[in-house]
Amino acid sequence: MRRNIFKLLVTAALSVSLLTGCGAAAGNGAGANDGAKEVTTIAEETAADVNEATGDTYKIGIVMYQWTDSQGENIQKFCDYLSKNMNVSFEYESTYYDDDAQLDCVENLISKGCNAIISGYDTNIVAALSTCEEAGVYYAVALDQITEEDLAGMESKFFVGGTRQFGGDLNALGEEYAEAVADSGVTHIGGISFPAWAFSDAPAIYDGFKNKLSAAGITVDELTFASGMTADDIQQNTKDLVNATAGMDAIFGMSSGLDFVYPAIQGSGIKLIAMGYDTSVASLMDSGELIACGNNNHTQAIASCVARLINAIEGNSYSDSAEGKYNEGSIVNGVAGYPVIKNKDDLADYQKYIIPDDGANGCVTAEELKNCIISNNADATLEQLNTLTNRSLSDIAANK
Repeated sequence: MRRNIFKLLVTAALSVSLLTGCGAAAGNGAGANDGAKEVTTIAEETAADVNEATGDTYKIGIVMYQWTDSQGENIQKFCDYLSKNMNVSFEYESTYYDDDAQLDCVENLISKGCNAIISGYDTNIVAALSTCEEAGVYYAVALDQITEEDLAGMESKFFVGGTRQFGGDLNALGEEYAEAVADSGVTHIGGISFPAWAFSDAPAIYDGFKNKLSAAGITVDELTFASGMTADDIQQNTKDLVNATAGMDAIFGMSSGLDFVYPAIQGSGIKLIAMGYDTSVASLMDSGELIACGNNNHTQAIASCVARLINAIEGNSYSDSAEGKYNEGSIVNGVAGYPVIKNKDDLADYQKYIIPDDGANGCVTAEELKNCIISNNADATLEQLNTLTNRSLSDIAANK
């Protein structure tokens, strides 16, 4: 487990029980990948029948922790939009934060006739992928990049890769946050993150943030790592940090800033820079308590997976797949952006394009996505897809 704990917690509260199994079964399914074998796959049986002329659809299953939080709702809205504008339909399963349920969800989706499956996270990836390989169903990971180590040496033609988050450049994301802070008037900033083992990307993001602001003469303390993962842990650690640091007038909450850090500084006069987004952003910006926030672009992540999965089902691959910027060895990863909300105009664009009410006219349109599918555009490339799914908030707004 590397980053998935953080990405879940920026959208929903998490119990400690989630930590015990996440990724722990990475070695499960050993021996399931037993070399070359004859498989009549679901994908091979149906790919020839799925085309614009017949109107038949590919069926893609998606496994997430839940579907009732803002992340799940936004993904479903986007998928509903795609199903109305492309030859694709979706089935949904939830693990309800039980990692052991991942395989049951995968099996349920296979039984529903899915040609491919998107897992939000790398949960039990080897066992899940082994099951998909046996059924001839393609598999992708939407909210985690994947390395060869994650697959424990397993190779499968049915795995199309993961998806790198945070726009693919951790240092640059930190610098973007710094740009939002530079003219805010704050002079002394602290930072708090989930424990390093749970959010391994935090130090690189914070380094970009700290270095840019320090060069501008703003004091930025070393990053503090929380002692645990719960809201109580984060809030107590935040209070301890504030009490121990004279003159601190802002804090970079990298541990679910709005949900966990803000309650510990509310009313203190200390301003918040947050990783995460919720419906309180507008009021906190109005009151001056929140300088900036941001969130992973879940729509872009799903779009990247959908394009790569359809290409795989149809037997196509990008000519530049091996040279993908976000690849990890032999693993071909896509990418999804991370919109940073620096002001009320950004907030309006975020709400309009990143989380639209109906999923339409958002950061990735059906026509844009079709253009990245090789059967619709013979010249489509992985670089083109990665550019589409990593556009910044300003680029998205300017393109409308």
